[in-house]
Amino acid sequence: MALPDIPETLLRRIWQEQRFSHHRLATSDGREVRILSPGTPNTDAGPDFLNARIAIGKTTFRGDVELHISAEEWLAHRHDRDPHYNSVILHVVLTAEPLSPPARTVSKRVIPLLVLHPFLDEKTHEAWAASDDQPMRTARLACAAMNDDVPVAVITRWIEKLGHERIELKVRRFEERLKQLVDEARHLLREPYPRYYGNPEEIPPPKKDYTRKDFMNKALWEQALYEGIMEGLGYSKNQKPFLHLARSVPLEVLRRHDLDDTPTMMALLFGAASLLPSSQDIRDKENRLYVAALKRIWRKVRATVPGQTLNEGQWLFFRLHPQNFPSARLAAMCFLLPQLFGHDSFRSLIKLMKDGSLSATQRRERLHALFSFTPDRFWQTHYHLKGERRAEEKTGEKEGRRKPRATIGLGAHRINDILVNAVIPLVLLYARMFRDAAAARNARALLGAITGLQENPITRTLQRDLLKEKTEFRSALQQQGGIQLYRFFCSPVRCTECAVGTCTPLGKR
Repeated sequence: MALPDIPETLLRRIWQEQRFSHHRLATSDGREVRILSPGTPNTDAGPDFLNARIAIGKTTFRGDVELHISAEEWLAHRHDRDPHYNSVILHVVLTAEPLSPPARTVSKRVIPLLVLHPFLDEKTHEAWAASDDQPMRTARLACAAMNDDVPVAVITRWIEKLGHERIELKVRRFEERLKQLVDEARHLLREPYPRYYGNPEEIPPPKKDYTRKDFMNKALWEQALYEGIMEGLGYSKNQKPFLHLARSVPLEVLRRHDLDDTPTMMALLFGAASLLPSSQDIRDKENRLYVAALKRIWRKVRATVPGQTLNEGQWLFFRLHPQNFPSARLAAMCFLLPQLFGHDSFRSLIKLMKDGSLSATQRRERLHALFSFTPDRFWQTHYHLKGERRAEEKTGEKEGRRKPRATIGLGAHRINDILVNAVIPLVLLYARMFRDAAAARNARALLGAITGLQENPITRTLQRDLLKEKTEFRSALQQQGGIQLYRFFCSPVRCTECAVGTCTPLGKR
């Protein structure tokens, strides 16, 4: 049987769809392989499939899977030096030479090898040979061909209702975290708090073992806000490490120093994030001097960090615009700390949210202004600590016209996301706990005033298959409702429970 000549993208599809024989499937050293779950495709840096569950011999492993055409590509791609591949449990290849060296992680662990070509049949070869290798389109909504006559008013009311439900889930999440912070302040140990998903009406009410007095410590609210903003700076790819960092280096630790002392803030956060590079990795002299100064401070202050530091491999830079690099976002936070968390910051935020003289649009602009800053000379021309200055900056300097411009500022889309996912839910929680009707009313109005939102795959799908030419997402509230609609009704095909679906033949079955 001739080996199929296919690109690695098709090999990934073979693995994802399990288009091979599982009879007597075994590793190259003869251990039986049972694939309980192939994992989920990874579009970022690191292994091709994440969170797979595979039985090898008598042991079941949970981890990642890396695919190559040949076994030699593991070393050729330098995966043995990349910590992103530390969780790989199976190396899947189309073919392997008899004397191919085994794949090893950075820690020198040997990874089991599965050679697929003996398990591919002729039908699979023919199917993939005929494939045009085009990426799969986003799946259409089940009601896409039936919802043309659904009134716009029905769609709008439904997604706005779901938008409020989604915001409520965010409020509940902050409530859980605030209670954890109260417990930590009391030095109490409790069972892990559950994550809430779905209809808020189905969520059991919280235990009534807290009083309003427990939540009067503004430091708890500020820590929760700090974590929410840090998580928002991570986008979808780096949310977890940013949140981990915010809990490892809490606001209380930063405040032991001067928040206006930006070099110390950077030393603490970049040091705990393991993003201070080795001098051997830096070619540019300006970078080396800047990093050396931060390292000197880090050596002095690292003992004040109570939490566990992160690993460099936890951060993703792959397929990110330079302005979205975690290093650029972390530097931005260091410049924002004084104005976001300076003296009486949370009270100032609540006062701004309660101010009856401001319209929702004016309130939005005031909040956006809080996220405006001027970086220092280094960060005006850099996106991270390893890279050299941008070529256009160097050219301008040689020609005597260098005009630095901020490279790490936050765009309007990112600020809006932070407002929707952190600021507004936390204000709504505060308003609920302290019965502040004005703060609650103005926070909800703000959701309608946040417009010009960034698209994502879910909103594009809904625009194509549901909103069509009738209308569009006009506010943050509607966009949040669209995400809630897709995740809890469209994706699981719960058409009979959806206000839109019940207006179509599909929902009436």
